[in-house]
Order: sequence, then C-alpha cells, then structure tokens
Amino acid sequence: MAASFLVLTDFTPAADHALRYAAALAAPAQATLVVLHIRRETLLDPDAFTGTIRHMSEGEIAAALQERVQPLKVSATVESAVDGVEGAVADAVRHHAPALVILGKPDTETTPDELVSSTSLKLLRATRTPLLVVPIASQAPVPPHCVTIAADNSPIELKVQSAGVQVLLEQLQPHLTVTHVAEPENSDSCAQAFEAVVASGLTKGTTFRVLCHSIRHRRIAAGILLAAAETKADLLVLIARRRSFLGQLFNRSVTSQVVLHGQLPILLLPAMD
Repeated sequence: MAASFLVLTDFTPAADHALRYAAALAAPAQATLVVLHIRRETLLDPDAFTGTIRHMSEGEIAAALQERVQPLKVSATVESAVDGVEGAVADAVRHHAPALVILGKPDTETTPDELVSSTSLKLLRATRTPLLVVPIASQAPVPPHCVTIAADNSPIELKVQSAGVQVLLEQLQPHLTVTHVAEPENSDSCAQAFEAVVASGLTKGTTFRVLCHSIRHRRIAAGILLAAAETKADLLVLIARRRSFLGQLFNRSVTSQVVLHGQLPILLLPAMD
C-alpha cells in the first residue's frame, strides 16, 4: 500500500507553496496526497488578527480544491472539514494514517511571538504524527539532498507513527548530518546525540556516511538554525519530545522558536519522553 501525505490547505499562498512542496516530495516516494481544506482560523494566518478573512461557500471550496490538485503530477484526493483544526486533522489522521502531515507557514517575522497561534505544536499534540512545516520563504530543493537532524543527548524512542519517515529517508537517500547544540559552558561533543539518533533507527538504510556537527550557542533554538545553515541543510529534522510542546506558554519552547523563525522546511518527529 502506497504511503500518503496529508496536506492542509486554507488556500493562502503559504498553503499553496506547501502543496507544491508536498507534490514534489511525493513523486519520488511514490506517495499519494490527501488535501484537506481547513478554515482560515488558526493556521498561523496573520489575517486571523485583522478580521480580514473571507469565508467561502461549499461550492467555492470545492472549486478551489479542484483548481489546486488538477495540475499536480501525483495522485491526490480532496476533503473539506467543518470542525476545528485539531479535531479535523486528528480525524483525517485516524482515517488515512499518513506518513506525514504537511503544513504551510506564512511570514510571521513581523508578528510578535505571543500573538502567533502555534498550530504546528497543537497538531503534533493532537495527532502524534510527524509534521512537516514549509515556510513560504523557503526555496529549498525538493526532494531534499541534505538533511540535518537536531538532537540532544537523551535517548530517542520514536513513536510508531514515525516509521513512514524512516522509509522516506531510505527512499530519498539524502546526505544526513546529526547536529547537537551545547550551551557555551558545556561540552560540544556530538557523540552522544549521534549515537542516540543512530540507535533510534532513523538513519537505518542510508548509503551515505552520517556526519556529525556540533555547535555552542547561548540560545538553543538559534543554535539549531545556525547549525542548519552551516550544514547547508535542505530539511531540518527536530526530535520533538512531549515536554517541548505540552504546557508551553507564549511559544517559548525550543521547538516553537525554531518553527516560528526557521526559513527552511522543518520536520517535527514526535518522540517518547
């Protein structure tokens, strides 16, 4: 059975950009797309704060969905949800069991972090399914050639839902780099983080030598983004533990900060604590 990617759309430019990315990623992976329309309420949409969102009729939604999937060169089906974002996506995940949920992110750099609804972390909490966030400003090649995996020194036990990502990396065969960000007073050795990633099985099946890259930085999120730039990553993978996206206020967690300020596609992998 072919893998599927669940792609969320609210017909904004960011969602359209993410759909194109998803189609280009699905082709070499021989995956199908499920394109789910979500009302423009909390998809990191700046218009949600201005009251300028235009609500669409069912007919307009159906026409807009067909307009977007018709040019795609991969198999795609469409759905529309009337529930809230988290409930609708959770239902779609239960029905389709996708390898990835893919979400577009508009430019939020001029919006205070405290005002941005961190939809990505809410969806990760609701579905426990790997989530790929594609910023509208990203010009990264797809499929990715260089993937950087950010990890701390703790053991990694991936959720069963991450199995599709392991298969995807094996299919794409990108160059993989494990990066570890240490605070200035700590050792910057990458060995423990590297061993944790390898033991998780995430790099299983790669034909290239997995590299290690360490960096010291006072702010972990900024250090991760700097490491991604230094390793010339086309895709950044974050090991997202429950403590990083549960009970966090004002988007201050490392995961939130990387998602909010990253300019390249970011794949969040849910892991056990």
